[in-house]
Amino acid sequence: MIFRNFQILVLLGLVVVTAGCATSPSQKIVGAWQSELGGFPVLAKYTDETVSIGDYAAVSYQIEGGKLVLAQEGSRPRLLSFPSADEMVQTDTLTGTAHKFTRVK
Repeated sequence: MIFRNFQILVLLGLVVVTAGCATSPSQKIVGAWQSELGGFPVLAKYTDETVSIGDYAAVSYQIEGGKLVLAQEGSRPRLLSFPSADEMVQTDTLTGTAHKFTRVK
């Protein structure tokens, strides 16, 4: 009986751990992120569909194959990576320049 309960607990633990790993970039990106640009602080706020930076109007975006694509003329796709839950890196697909963001809690 004790062994059976232990098996159930281990199974539940594995489900919780793997569920945490299954979040997609579109789920991870939602929230407020802080960075620097030219030595000045930048605050980007992502919802499920838009991003707003500072006091500028929100812009629609999509995440396609791990790339952030803004619905704004002249913008290029950026590769998205999340080294941790509170760190996001956007890499310009043309120049390879990486821009790091930290989640605001």
